[in-house]
Amino acid sequence: MASADKQRPDDQVLGRYLLGSLPAEESERLDELSITDDEFALRLDAVENDLVDAYTRGDLSGDALEQFQKYYLSSSQRREKVEFARSLLGFTEKAAPVMTAKSRPAIPNANPPDQILQRRSPRRWFTVSGSGLQWGFAAAALVLLAATSYLFVENERLKQQAAKVRDQQTELSQHARDLERQLGEQRAANAGMLQELGRLRELSATPHALKIVAAFLLPQMRGASQVPTVSVPVGTDQVQLRLQLEADDFAGYQVALKDPAAGQVRWRSERLPAKPAADSKTVSVILPANLLKRQNYILELSGISESGALDLVSSYPFRVVVR
Repeated sequence: MASADKQRPDDQVLGRYLLGSLPAEESERLDELSITDDEFALRLDAVENDLVDAYTRGDLSGDALEQFQKYYLSSSQRREKVEFARSLLGFTEKAAPVMTAKSRPAIPNANPPDQILQRRSPRRWFTVSGSGLQWGFAAAALVLLAATSYLFVENERLKQQAAKVRDQQTELSQHARDLERQLGEQRAANAGMLQELGRLRELSATPHALKIVAAFLLPQMRGASQVPTVSVPVGTDQVQLRLQLEADDFAGYQVALKDPAAGQVRWRSERLPAKPAADSKTVSVILPANLLKRQNYILELSGISESGALDLVSSYPFRVVVR
């Protein structure tokens, strides 16, 4: 008789087994028993349903609640049972008439999870045989409605997932189109760069002799009405102008090309040194020929002081004639 009792643990022991609170040796014995004994497996399933329903109703507290969340919910399959129990609970709260299981006496000095397991959930009707045939049809209808509710919830979840997948596919398609557009633009830019590189290679393969025009300019004199002319043939690359200095008072100079008609400076040189000439010193400046048009210009020569400030020294007006 003691051996039979050992093989048939009560619901409280099964509850602690489901919460992972039994010693390892006892848990291993019940693991084996759940496989070899069909009747025990049915009882274990019924106790598990009671425990899950107690959790969904909010009846668990203290150590039982902590152990349920820590141990029982660690399995994805058990979490699915909890989700199903929540759906079933929502239905049974609205369904009428409400079916209640028979109550049984409370166990003296029982632990909170043991007392909770005394409350039978509606799913006991599906795992343990009922006492009357009148509950058969009601149980079948309840199962059908619960399954329908579960399928409805699952269908809505799948619809939401499908919508998310469609949104992700749309974003990926747009991203792919953007990448294709950027790739096309990059290819076009690369083609232009290759074309320019080919042109530069051709120019480097056939050296071009620079065409330079030189002229000598004097400082502007008061009362002088005649403006010197600088002739720039078509195809000229550079124009070299030598500016005569009245006095060499600075270590360096800067030249600015000014358009007197517009009152704007068209070009400025870097720092230039003074060079000795026959009987004076000059500052030589080289201008790009494409800056000059058929009109009057003024070269303003400024000396660079030790502090870096510019002091105007002289102006050199001239007229450009393009031939």
